[in-house]
Amino acid sequence: MYDCLETDTRKIGLLVNERNTKYTFMTAAGNMRKPHNLRIGNKEFEGVSEFKYLGNIIKNNNRSDRCIKEGIQTGNKAYYANLQMLKSKIISRRSKLQIYKTLIRPVVTYGAETWTLTAAEENALRRFERNVLTKIYGPVVDKGVWQIRYNNELCKLIGGEDIVRFIKAQRMQWLGRVERMDETAMPKRVLKGKLYATRRIGRPRIRWLEDVIADLRRMGISRWMEKARSRDQWRRIIEEAKAHPGL
Repeated sequence: MYDCLETDTRKIGLLVNERNTKYTFMTAAGNMRKPHNLRIGNKEFEGVSEFKYLGNIIKNNNRSDRCIKEGIQTGNKAYYANLQMLKSKIISRRSKLQIYKTLIRPVVTYGAETWTLTAAEENALRRFERNVLTKIYGPVVDKGVWQIRYNNELCKLIGGEDIVRFIKAQRMQWLGRVERMDETAMPKRVLKGKLYATRRIGRPRIRWLEDVIADLRRMGISRWMEKARSRDQWRRIIEEAKAHPGL
């Protein structure tokens, strides 16, 4: 595969940067030691257990946990960078919410279309968002006493469109795009491809496609492939997912 890549890139005057090219060996367990360097021809590529690609951390165990943790950390930096605007008394809450949705949340959810979420990761994402929303909306007076707003109050204030539902809607949007692709397109070939091997003993890890289809079932969506081929119909499903109480 690399020989083909190098041959084709040379035809258009490009060279592969040996120092900036890494490789990893991906396994379900991900507990193998750091792979040895890989030599192809007169080039040697460093073997690593993880690397960053287009803003996402690719790990040798194929998990999303590192991406999510780093996304939250980066989101906190974006939050503190915009803290003065979120605390300002001359900016309306509606504008502050728009600042969060356009300047902070996209930093956290960059590349989230490919994530498979666990319950713990969903809770971590929602905790991050509640901290931001608490700063935007502030406390409320209850019987003459100032109190921090409850989680369900914050959810109502944003119309139920929290960060986890936003991510799940983005995943559905990407699933629809892949389904509408030509059968020869690489994303579709990867999505529909099968690995003919036995799965490990114990509870299997949920696959990305299984996770997204489970969300569609919670919404009562059947025959999703047929619906995904209709852009308008699929767009309505995505909009519903952004505030669906079952997600």
